[in-house]
Amino acid sequence: MPAAFSEMTTKTDPRILVVAEFAPGAPGGDWVNIKQHFRGLDWGQIYWWSFTGKSLANAREFGGRHSSCNVPSRLTPNRKWKLSKSWIIDNFVIPYAARHLLSFIRAVQPDLVFLMARGWMIPLAYRVMPQTATHWHMALYDMPDVDGMMQRLGRRRTARFTNMAETIYRNASSRSVISPAMAEEMFRRTGVECSTFLRCSVEPEAMARLREPAPKPPEDVIRIGYAGVIIAEPTFVRLVKALQAIRGQLTRRVEIHLYGSQLYGDREWFDPELIIEHGFVSDAELNQHYRSGTWGLAIMHLDEIDPLYNHFSFPCKFSMSLASGLPLICIGNAKTPLIELAKNYRLGILSTDTEIDKLAETLRQGLEDFSHFDEYRAEILRCAETEFNAERNRQKIHELLYAAQKNR
Repeated sequence: MPAAFSEMTTKTDPRILVVAEFAPGAPGGDWVNIKQHFRGLDWGQIYWWSFTGKSLANAREFGGRHSSCNVPSRLTPNRKWKLSKSWIIDNFVIPYAARHLLSFIRAVQPDLVFLMARGWMIPLAYRVMPQTATHWHMALYDMPDVDGMMQRLGRRRTARFTNMAETIYRNASSRSVISPAMAEEMFRRTGVECSTFLRCSVEPEAMARLREPAPKPPEDVIRIGYAGVIIAEPTFVRLVKALQAIRGQLTRRVEIHLYGSQLYGDREWFDPELIIEHGFVSDAELNQHYRSGTWGLAIMHLDEIDPLYNHFSFPCKFSMSLASGLPLICIGNAKTPLIELAKNYRLGILSTDTEIDKLAETLRQGLEDFSHFDEYRAEILRCAETEFNAERNRQKIHELLYAAQKNR
């Protein structure tokens, strides 16, 4: 199929083309990350190419042009016919998508292609990069061979994608990762160093709110907020069972509030008296809900499940709770970046217990102990300023963007 686009005109700010599986405004931390990275730039100079989907109504910040390959979602490997769907995408969709993307790159003439390196974006970029002289930035948020990839694509195809990702990482003009541990692992694999860490951060206006006195928690209910996909589901199940075991011992009702397009009402562990699903809500609604809560929740696997995710990734939910000023319940294996970081700050409740009764006792002692909330608030601000300062992180990526524009 032909894919022709009219040429664009240049402006002062760098012209950026985001290449991702998802369209602008898609639910999840990736869209939050992109908005933070490019805040302060001319959004009319930011273009977007996606594997599937249309721009969503909530993507109001996005002012550039979006083009999609429009791969039907039913074709994406998930649960059924995974190998057959993967073969079709590999042999027919990727070649077409590569022509489509190349045509868009030639029309937009970006200073930099910002690649969200995940899933089918990896073989696509591997095919397209050698055919264009445009600068490429590789943003890596999860290792390419996490267990979720193997489940969807199979072990052999995941190994091939991993080799491709490492080649892209070596050959990219610049790169960013989500944690120092991931930078070390990618250096071990590729011999290329990376000092740019990009993850969900706390914006200046949220920092200003954190300097204000902490609001009193609700008097009638303990609200625990969690936004996004529950990746570490076995850990979440332990949390649910622990809360079920102690809720009769608490003076307040306890609720877990889930936000996101993924729904869990059909799970065996779902307890409608404990869990409230809100579905997808706007950023403004989510912020309002979070700030009216009692606790934020950030979890990773307690067991050695999916070690490449557990050892190198970092949940966006953590900084979301920081930005809202909520003390945190952090649960995970002691070796996860989440727990290693949380141990450096007194942010709330921290547990590495795999036994439900021990987790239950930790929660029983901490959930209604509000005497430390002012201390938590001060530590939340210290953590946000030290580790998750959006302005400082953004400056690093903007330097890369302007360098690409200068060296084009």
